[in-house]
Amino acid sequence: MDTLGASSSPPAPTAEPWELTDGLAVEAIPGKGQGVRARRPFARGETVLAEAALFTQSLRRTNASTNVLPCGGNDAHGHVAARGGLFLRGARFNSSCVPNVNNHWDAARGLLVFRALRDIAPGEELCLAYGRLLATRAARRAEMRAKFGFECACEACALTGRALAESDARRESLGSMYAAHLQGAYGDPMDGLGEAVLAVRMLREEQLPVYASSFYYSGFHCCAAVADYRSAKAWAAKAFDASRAAFGADHASRWKRLVSDPSSYAAAGSLGKRTLAGPDSPLWAVLGLS
Repeated sequence: MDTLGASSSPPAPTAEPWELTDGLAVEAIPGKGQGVRARRPFARGETVLAEAALFTQSLRRTNASTNVLPCGGNDAHGHVAARGGLFLRGARFNSSCVPNVNNHWDAARGLLVFRALRDIAPGEELCLAYGRLLATRAARRAEMRAKFGFECACEACALTGRALAESDARRESLGSMYAAHLQGAYGDPMDGLGEAVLAVRMLREEQLPVYASSFYYSGFHCCAAVADYRSAKAWAAKAFDASRAAFGADHASRWKRLVSDPSSYAAAGSLGKRTLAGPDSPLWAVLGLS
């Protein structure tokens, strides 16, 4: 195990709230034991916590691995972190299928950084996603039971009837589109744009902004590939904003260059020249996609 260093240990569990960091407190959460609540407002994209691991270990599945967080890329893009770390403060976040915080490994600083995915008001609980989000409630709950031994009762999992059926359908559709777009299966560029717009709308309805940058990338790629650089620039600007909020400025830096010069993209002009549409075009409302 590689010791990375950590801050002093938090106090032992208690029924009384205690300060986790400036602006965060550990408090009793009905039905969950304890969790993290905001003591002040946090803006979208703001760092709520940055922490070094107490120690790291291989992420091969062991009993201890339920208590570690990945130290590296570990996402639906196919990145799998080789190691995970024990984070005394980060481990205090509960899980939600509508997370308002995203954790991202900052390799340069050796820190796990937790960022607000949206504006968070004082008194709100801060939650991460422990597992897959683009899946039905039944699939998400099965994963939580198998890996962590609890049944999720978050806002999304508490839905019933028609609301649950619609949420399940959106998340399954998003999962299918996400997998296809990650493989570059856009079809005709205009069809790819339409799917990206529809996906962004569904993400907004499901309150899952952490995936938005990937679909904005799809829109950028489709426009840049047909040399519609005006539209491509608009998609790149959206990708930059979404990526910076969820993953930080360093992670989003490549988008700065593409916003300035979308023609520098490797696949620019590879599919000839056409005029498509930007992410805010009124065309999408006419087509019923936005």
